[in-house]
Amino acid sequence: MTVLIVGGDYITSFKQFITAQRNAHIEHWSGRAKGFNKRQLPSETQLVIVICDFINHNLANSIKEQANRSGIPLIYCHRSVNELKRKFMDVYPVDKNGCGGSCCSLGNQSRKLH
Repeated sequence: MTVLIVGGDYITSFKQFITAQRNAHIEHWSGRAKGFNKRQLPSETQLVIVICDFINHNLANSIKEQANRSGIPLIYCHRSVNELKRKFMDVYPVDKNGCGGSCCSLGNQSRKLH
């Protein structure tokens, strides 16, 4: 899974959370330069997270349009990891054991994260 995070300067806590939940490759666009408005989403992207505090409206609209055209889930959040956790669980609900399915399996109890 590839996750694109748009905005934000320090996203280490976001990366740690997403990696723990989905073992994903994470790409980060800071959104500070003008050229980001014209960038196309990477073809392998399966989720886009937009940190609203750090990007302009034109970039947010561009990302939204591209994600909608491609059918990619989009999460808007602020700098709060707890807000990201709540919204992430809305997109990828957990099963009855509290696991999203990618962090463990019945045969591999050593990686169980719940």
